[in-house]
Amino acid sequence: MLARSNKAPEMESKMDLPEEKGTYILITSVSQVKCIDIGSLGRFEIIPGFYAYVGSAFGSGGLRARLRHHLESTAEPHWHIDYLVRCATPVEIWYSTDHDKLEHDWAELLEESKRFRVPIPRFGSSDYHRSRASHLFYSKKRPSFTWFQREVRDQLEGVTIGVFCVQTDATT
Repeated sequence: MLARSNKAPEMESKMDLPEEKGTYILITSVSQVKCIDIGSLGRFEIIPGFYAYVGSAFGSGGLRARLRHHLESTAEPHWHIDYLVRCATPVEIWYSTDHDKLEHDWAELLEESKRFRVPIPRFGSSDYHRSRASHLFYSKKRPSFTWFQREVRDQLEGVTIGVFCVQTDATT
């Protein structure tokens, strides 16, 4: 079970994501309209539905440390996704421990799909100054891991992905 910082410490130890480096998609759900400030990007209206954030964790601690930061941190937001998770409910994490950085490939795959749209340009990709690309995608319906797994298999040879279901107060 994955916990935010207000949970008991014994719950935090049950995050079974790998410590290896890799690429991930954090799926969150928003149940009502919210207006949030997202760092230097500005203020945005977040509408009900599902949000898929594509990120990578090639630094110290790998996937487990990066996702623990996003989901449990009470510190000031560091990445754009840290602002969104304050008003969203984590649902699933799709990930790969492939040594290649797949973040841009996965973002492109979601951007080209009719299942998603870009809600906030440059979200999660502002370090690419000339790009208006986003690493955040919106879907009115819950995204399908099976669909994504099939797309990755068909387009990115040899890449294996896994799924981690996030349990929160809303799902336990």
